[in-house]
Amino acid sequence: MNLRTFGRAGFGVGTVGAVAVSLVLAAPQASAWVGNLNVAGSDHKVGCSYKLTASVEVDRLTSVKFTDNGVDIPGSPVSPSLLSGTVSITWKPTTAGSHKLEARQLLIGDSINVTVGEAAATGSAGCGGGLGGLLSGSA
Repeated sequence: MNLRTFGRAGFGVGTVGAVAVSLVLAAPQASAWVGNLNVAGSDHKVGCSYKLTASVEVDRLTSVKFTDNGVDIPGSPVSPSLLSGTVSITWKPTTAGSHKLEARQLLIGDSINVTVGEAAATGSAGCGGGLGGLLSGSA
């Protein structure tokens, strides 16, 4: 190998490195596909239902997978509407403690952590019931 060959190899490696860096720097912008994950209500309890909503701003053709601590939430994945910028699912936690909720579309996702308390001794009435529960997104 001569100096000219090393120069070409160095240029090729440098180009690949520059492309890789630009992809990494652009990755946060790609999170606009699915994001802004939120859960309705507060003081979350085992056995109560809550609406999870995520925005879908770029890809409205690919379904969104919702998980709770890595396990698919029943009804997931959800196909977004072409007319809406959001996608939703009902989440009903079955265990108390910390829950990592995630919405994922292809390789891009958003997550939030929610603490769930023990079920209320009053049953579903402890879920917020009445019109207040319905209006806040609990079902």
